[in-house]
Amino acid sequence: MAGNKEGGVCTKKIIAAIAVLTMVLAAGICILSSADETDAATSEIRGDTTVVKVSGELTFDIVFFESDSFSTLEIKYSAVLNNSSGNLQAGAVSPASGTLYNGLPTKLTVKAPAEAGKYTLVVSFTEVIDDGNEIKSEKSLTITVVTPIKLSATLTNNSNVDFTDFTVYFRVDGVLVDDSKNTVSVRAKGTTTVSYDWVTDSLSNGEHTFEIVAGEENIGDYRGSIIGGKGKFYIGHSDYGLVNILLGIMLVLFAIFAFYFYRKQVKNYGKPKSRR
Repeated sequence: MAGNKEGGVCTKKIIAAIAVLTMVLAAGICILSSADETDAATSEIRGDTTVVKVSGELTFDIVFFESDSFSTLEIKYSAVLNNSSGNLQAGAVSPASGTLYNGLPTKLTVKAPAEAGKYTLVVSFTEVIDDGNEIKSEKSLTITVVTPIKLSATLTNNSNVDFTDFTVYFRVDGVLVDDSKNTVSVRAKGTTTVSYDWVTDSLSNGEHTFEIVAGEENIGDYRGSIIGGKGKFYIGHSDYGLVNILLGIMLVLFAIFAFYFYRKQVKNYGKPKSRR
C-alpha cells in the first residue's frame, strides 16, 4: 500500500512537471512568434533635416516594409504632430492618414507651428492581414522649430568696376555657412545690403560674430576690392539684457525701501517724540 501511494504521488509530480514544462514551451513559442512577427516589419521616417523655422515646412518620406508573406495585406497609417506637452497640433501633418504600399515611400508634409520649441512627429502603422487580424506599431521623430537668426551686412565695392553675379557667403564665428550662398551685383564705388535668415539650433548661448565674404568661385575678380561688413548677435541674452535685468532688480529694491520708509513716517506722524 505504501508503495502504491508513493508511486501515485510520484506520478502526480511527473504529470505536474510535464504540464509546467508544456506551458513554458508554449509561452516560449508564443514569444518567439511575436518576436518574428515584429522583426518581420520595419518602418522609417526619412528626411534631410529635422530643424525648421517657425511656420515653415518640412517634407518626409515614410516607409513600411513587411517581409512576411500573407494572402492579403493592407498597411494603413495615421500621423500627428504633438508639442512638448503632448498636445496635438491640429492640421500640422498632410496627408494625416492613408494607405501604404509595402516597401514604397509616401511623402508627408509637416507645417511647423508659429511658436518655437520641440515637437514630435508620431506615425502609427496598422497592418491588416489575412483574416482581418491587426498588427499595430509606431514610429516617432523629434522636430525642432526655431526663430531664424537674421544676418544682414553691407557689401562695399571700392573698385571702379561694376561687379555682377558676384557670389557671397556669411561666415559665423569664423565658420562658413554653406547654405547662405547669395549672388549679388555691386556697382563701382557702390554698396549693397545682403540679408539671410539662418535656420539653426546648433549655437550655444552668448555672443556670436558674423561677416559677409566673397565666394572662392569669384576670388580672381575680387582682388580686395569688395569689403564685407561685420556684425554680432546674441543667443539667450545680450550684455545689455543682463544690465537691464540688474537695473530692474535695483528699482524693485528701491521701491520696497521707499514704501517701507514712507509707512514708517506715516506711522510716527503726530506722536510725541518720547513715543516715537
